[in-house]
Amino acid sequence: MTAPRNDNAPGHGGESAQQSNLLAEFCYPDPNSVKGRVLGAHLRGERLSHLDCWLRFGSARLSHHIYVLRGLGWPIDMREETVKTSDAGRPATIGIYSLPESAIQRAGARGRQYAEETARVEIERKAA
Repeated sequence: MTAPRNDNAPGHGGESAQQSNLLAEFCYPDPNSVKGRVLGAHLRGERLSHLDCWLRFGSARLSHHIYVLRGLGWPIDMREETVKTSDAGRPATIGIYSLPESAIQRAGARGRQYAEETARVEIERKAA
C-alpha cells in the first residue's frame, strides 16, 4: 500500500481512482477509535470542526484523523468558515470537515451499520 496523500488544500476532497477503489472495499477503522467515531459522525451526515472533535472525542488531532481517513480512501471535504473567537470576537478562519452525500450513499448498508455502531460507542463512552 502506498503512503496516504496529504491533501489539506482548502476544499480538497475530490476522489482519485485510488480513493474510489479503497472506498469500494469499505475500509473502516475500529469503531472504538477516535478515527472510527469521526468517520461514523461523517457517515451520519455530520460536519465536524476541531472544537467538535475536542469536545466530543477528547482529541485535538482532527486533521490527523482526517488525514488517515483520506488515506483509507474516504473523500472527506474541508470548507473554511469564519467564526468569532472568545478573544473579544476576533474573527478566525476554521476548517469544517464533512463527507459528501455521494460517499455516504456508496457506503450503503454497511456504512449505516458502522455509523450506528460508532454512535453506540460514543454514547457508552460519555456514560462511563
